Amino acid sequence: MERIKAAINRAKQARAATLGEAPVAPRPTDFDSYETPPGWLALQQIEPDEEMLTRNRIVTFTKDDPAHVPFDILRTKILRMMEANNWKTIAVTSPTMSCGKTMIATNLAFSFARQRNTRCVLCDVDLKRPQVRKVIGLDSQLSMGDYLMGGVRPEEFFIRMGDNLAVGPTSQSFRHSAELLQHPDAAEALKEMDRVLKPDVTIFDLPPMLASDDAMSFMNYVDCALLIAAAGTTKVRNLDDCERQLSEMIPIAGVILNKYALNSESYSYYEYDYM
Repeated sequence: MERIKAAINRAKQARAATLGEAPVAPRPTDFDSYETPPGWLALQQIEPDEEMLTRNRIVTFTKDDPAHVPFDILRTKILRMMEANNWKTIAVTSPTMSCGKTMIATNLAFSFARQRNTRCVLCDVDLKRPQVRKVIGLDSQLSMGDYLMGGVRPEEFFIRMGDNLAVGPTSQSFRHSAELLQHPDAAEALKEMDRVLKPDVTIFDLPPMLASDDAMSFMNYVDCALLIAAAGTTKVRNLDDCERQLSEMIPIAGVILNKYALNSESYSYYEYDYM
């Protein structure tokens, strides 16, 4: 455990040296003047199933569970960093499977969406092993792979949950996903999503970095990345390798040590360190 935390501290120091300090841009405070684009209003809207979200450890839809607190703290830190650097997109990945990246990405998305002046889009780009659709209980038969290949309008694909969250689910795996992600049609589809929906923050749930080259193929489309490690699962050398590879391509917004029990009375069962 100490070796994992030491590796995360090294990542934190490297990130601080890379990013430096930047002034924080002001956010709009008058919600009435925060214009919602027509494309956003045209999305199909459904009400989240709170019981399903709770079963799948999504605690930020409401503030009933005290476990929402660390996610809100993480949201605020990331939001300030993104504002300071004029970033709008963040990738969430991990070295291997079972680190909890989808759970963290989804909790972050709902946490961002609780901000009245923040429209958030959550895209499941784990085209090998998609989980977002299952976690939040969506019945869509379309997939991000279909959307990224072109021919599907954002209004036809994305699903709105509440006022400020839109989800791009994936219902099936794609065999040639890396080639799909590197195709020019994918870049055009993402530009169209941004033009029509005008999100303030877009979160991309990507595959694990060591499972395929999908995550690396997608990094050209995002501003920064969040790397998830799991206590008792992630190996130090894997974390170091992924941090090094990411830092060569893109700024690292943070490294999360998930599934780390602090024996705190405050945070229920979602303990992690943000470094």
